[in-house]
Amino acid sequence: MRRVSLALVLWLWGGLLCAQGQTPLQAAVGSRLTIQVPDRDASAAMVMAKAEALGGYFSAFTQEAVTLKVPAGKAGELIDFVKAHWKPVEESYRTEDMVTSLDQLRARLKAKLELYARFEKLLAAADAADIIEVEAAASKLIGEIELLKGQLRAAQHSIDFASVAVNFRLLQRERPRDDGNSPFAWLNGLGLEALLRGFEP
Repeated sequence: MRRVSLALVLWLWGGLLCAQGQTPLQAAVGSRLTIQVPDRDASAAMVMAKAEALGGYFSAFTQEAVTLKVPAGKAGELIDFVKAHWKPVEESYRTEDMVTSLDQLRARLKAKLELYARFEKLLAAADAADIIEVEAAASKLIGEIELLKGQLRAAQHSIDFASVAVNFRLLQRERPRDDGNSPFAWLNGLGLEALLRGFEP
């Protein structure tokens, strides 16, 4: 837990650095908090409003939890806001190094783009009998290229925007007592039970 907390602090204060002066590591950071709340809807509205004020948004919302996306440098401020307003009962943090994933996606995209450039040359030289087959292959390749571009954008977004999931746990209200006493000491001091018995037939 100590190592995870240290990683989080480094990230919040300017990124996980390879070494001084080098580019920050490409990492996706996520946090999960479970908090005790008296009202789920009101608490969720407050958390979502804070995320929006920080330049973020909510990506998922249920009765039990809300998942927020905020600029990576603002995630610490959102977490501090949550802790200042509600009691956290569980906390967890994670980081995922995205360098390998990004490199693989970029390499695959580069290869597809080079292949498409060869298809364009084939189209220019193809005769009527071959042009339909080449166009079909090129169209399929365009779809694969667009898919890779979308995956790259999603991977970069997971780096630029941290994920903060907040689970809501309702505060447990004290059950009524069976002994006739109130959970409030000052009411017991009034002799309320004896007074009520006086009105019984």
